[in-house]
Amino acid sequence: MQDSIFTKIIKREIPAEIIYEDDYSIVIPDIMPTMKGQLIVATKRQEGYVFNLTDEEYRALMETTKKIAKALDTAFNTTRTCIVIEGFEVPHIHVRMYPCTTNELVWEPRYKASPEELTEVASAVRNALS
Repeated sequence: MQDSIFTKIIKREIPAEIIYEDDYSIVIPDIMPTMKGQLIVATKRQEGYVFNLTDEEYRALMETTKKIAKALDTAFNTTRTCIVIEGFEVPHIHVRMYPCTTNELVWEPRYKASPEELTEVASAVRNALS
């Protein structure tokens, strides 16, 4: 299996603003967000189907997602943080996290976030994790 973009980030072959990392997952800002503050929680093990994760990997992914959602809520003063679990387009399980500041999920066209925006988002969430 060819390494996914997330595996390359985990191996430090591609630079990224790493916000959080543990034995099971890594958290980075989404480089192609639909809203400012959008993050990705990716599993450390490359697997394309969420229900092929071990119970331990699945629990760890959800625990990290919850921890990061609370930090997003603080950092971006959200109404709620919404999530989508993906693994189809990029065959590597990842949770896209959307920090919603209204009661409606407003989808904007995806855009390429600048390095400055990625750093700003990462710093805000890191501070909220403290």
